[in-house]
Amino acid sequence: MNPIPNADFSDRKTLEKYSSAFTLSDMEVFIFPELFFPLVLANIMSPALWRWRDDPWFSGIEKKGFTCRANRIKQYIIQNYIFNLDLSTWGLTTKQREIERFSSFFDMDLIRKSNALFGYEGDRYYFDIDIRKHFGLDKFNSDVIPYWKTETIEAMNAFRHKEDFQTGAGECVSLSALYASAMFVVGRVPLEKIFLIATPLHSQNFIIEKEGWVISPISFS
Repeated sequence: MNPIPNADFSDRKTLEKYSSAFTLSDMEVFIFPELFFPLVLANIMSPALWRWRDDPWFSGIEKKGFTCRANRIKQYIIQNYIFNLDLSTWGLTTKQREIERFSSFFDMDLIRKSNALFGYEGDRYYFDIDIRKHFGLDKFNSDVIPYWKTETIEAMNAFRHKEDFQTGAGECVSLSALYASAMFVVGRVPLEKIFLIATPLHSQNFIIEKEGWVISPISFS
């Protein structure tokens, strides 16, 4: 019996999408951007996020204006989560393995032109800083890339129990999803006003409020 109605698991793309929904690496979110919003919904369903409403930091926030609510949430995330791209948590994969996995239903030339770890040749900044050395990949051969996991709020909170971590942690997609979720749960912003912007290099949020509000998780670090 198919546990997911209307899911055709004989189709490789469908199978990969449902597999990706479970593991949810950065690469998988790029291949299947429709999985980004379910990550937000997973956070919204988490009691860990709803407990933020009881924090004294957010006392009376529902009576505040939008800018105050947005900045309060951002400051709370800054204080409680760090930007983290370590290699030891989620492990490594290879370019060839990812290419073989997705090449039958995705244009891998597009990946190479847009993703720094696949030979991105756009913004020269990523070559000026030596992107592989920056991520600690210089100790491996050039085919090795990180399997960065996109985390729910529970996984982000769990980092505080790791050695050398004093707070929660997450990479940009995780922080972006957390911010969007918090803007709904704590900031009382309707979901239809929150847009998720994901690229192979970074993730951001755009909120339709006043002239528009852009939040970039990299500024959380």
